Amino acid sequence: MIVSVRRFRPRIKFRRPFHVVMLGLDKSGKTAILYRSKWKDWKERIVPTPVFNVETVRPSKDLRFKIWDVSGKEHIRPLWKAYVRQADAIIFVVDSANEERIDEAKEELFNLVSSAQINGAPILIFANKQDLPNASAPVEVTTKLSLHNLSSRHLWYLQPTSAVLGDGIVEGLRVLSDMIAQWKADIKNLKSGRRKRKLAASRSNSVNNIL
Repeated sequence: MIVSVRRFRPRIKFRRPFHVVMLGLDKSGKTAILYRSKWKDWKERIVPTPVFNVETVRPSKDLRFKIWDVSGKEHIRPLWKAYVRQADAIIFVVDSANEERIDEAKEELFNLVSSAQINGAPILIFANKQDLPNASAPVEVTTKLSLHNLSSRHLWYLQPTSAVLGDGIVEGLRVLSDMIAQWKADIKNLKSGRRKRKLAASRSNSVNNIL
């Protein structure tokens, strides 16, 4: 089951790859998701992430992402806010099978969302490790993370995922592409509206000066 909060506009083609930062607690499966998206021999390539990995991935012909996979170790997390500046989107990976750390993941997610650095960027939540028998269902993960309490400035989407099986990764990235397109269109429309209001105010002032 997939959980979302909005309907998104149709996909728009962009020339450059999207700049995406992937975050989450250590051992949530971030690097596995990244490498699963790029290589067939992904298992042999995985090692603990010291600080970050960065790869340009093309999960399908019409999708390109430059993904920064940043370590989720506790001493690295204060640096997350530096990585998300100018990001087109955030991917937050959660270990659906680790009940003991779900509150910790929630805290880190809300700390991130409260940061001014991400400036309303859309958020894709990968509820990873859905292949494990003790994994929480997507609706349960949504509730435990209090996703409906996220700031209304952010588009968000929760995608059930299994990095081991490869399930849900491409589907989630497709939705992320749509969210980025909508977010950028919303920003453009907002700026256009501000320019129109400023022009109207300028014209009104000019008329008043003439009168």
